[in-house]
Amino acid sequence: MNEFLSHALTPVILIYVVSGMLALGLSQTVRQIIEPLKNVRMTISAVVASYIILPLIATSIARLFGLDPALRYGLVLIAMCAGAEIGPVLTSASNANVRLSGGILVMSIAITIFYLPLMLGVFLPDVQVPMGHLLLKLCITIVAPLLIGLFIRWRFEKTAHAVEKYFHMTSRVFVMLLTFLVIALYYERIAGLFGTYAILAGLIVVVGGFWVGYLLGLPDRSTSLAMGYMHGARNASAAVMVANDVFKDQPNVMLAIVLVVLLILVIWLPVSYLCRIKPAVAAK
Repeated sequence: MNEFLSHALTPVILIYVVSGMLALGLSQTVRQIIEPLKNVRMTISAVVASYIILPLIATSIARLFGLDPALRYGLVLIAMCAGAEIGPVLTSASNANVRLSGGILVMSIAITIFYLPLMLGVFLPDVQVPMGHLLLKLCITIVAPLLIGLFIRWRFEKTAHAVEKYFHMTSRVFVMLLTFLVIALYYERIAGLFGTYAILAGLIVVVGGFWVGYLLGLPDRSTSLAMGYMHGARNASAAVMVANDVFKDQPNVMLAIVLVVLLILVIWLPVSYLCRIKPAVAAK
């Protein structure tokens, strides 16, 4: 049974990632992506927070708590993966600046694709990273579907609107299936996490990321919430692709990623509704 579940992991990850990126491309126009990024201060702040501050926080926390190397790899990896697909959903639930979160999302995905192969070895110097292979795989599975979705939205808008919801649905179903597979395969290891600092470390990264983003978005609350969600949540698609490729023989890496994703969902979904602001206050 475990062998079957293990073999199912790779295609499930692939379908989840590709369908999610297609859905994102189908739901955006180039103008919608570029317009909010004209705020130079916010754009630079997002880049610095996502690619310098958060990875440093994760690296420091993992070493401070003396996490198992594989758990440390997973925590640092997902902290490096900016461009949380769920960010605009959380922002929308709070009636906050959805246009800003959407622009940051696509910009972050584009940067992350090149950033990961180049910088993974810097933050994790004891890991051998096949840069060329990893870059090619991320381009094929993440960039290509995103560009295809954007092209369809540009040339065939009605078709894009018609099929977008099905790709969103597919992505959500397969991320739940992925979570089930990881739990079914590694339930004993998951139980073992309760005897470590892994959960606390993940919690600090998730909550710390939110507050870094929130403070950078001040003084406007709508912008602060958008920045908070985009930094308190991370890009699960890129993280699981890299974990399944570079750390295939270290299941605790995937375990750490799933743990952080679960914390993101458990914390930010209810918070996004509790922090809902009046539409008149939200950015227009």
